[in-house]
Amino acid sequence: MTMFMAEGPVRQLELVPLGEGAWRLCDRNVPEGDPASVVAYVEQSEQFLEVVWVHGRVGWARFTRLSEVLDAAMTEPAPTPAPRARRPVEIPHFAPRLAPR
Repeated sequence: MTMFMAEGPVRQLELVPLGEGAWRLCDRNVPEGDPASVVAYVEQSEQFLEVVWVHGRVGWARFTRLSEVLDAAMTEPAPTPAPRARRPVEIPHFAPRLAPR
């Protein structure tokens, strides 16, 4: 169930471990197979958490704590669902032109 606020749906963020010191930050409101579910990749360096934003923000950032990463991700708007498929627009058919004789 999605909760709504004045700005839109509330994000349900999840850190998925990818290895030692690396995570994928995902939005659980978006279906798991949808690429829009990945918000960022987080990697622990010697002094910082380096974050590469892949949805919403553009670029990368450094943080000192995971809570700062989550706070930054919460300030971004949640992804909007892709528009549903529609019937194709019909292309008018014209009779073929006859070559001049």
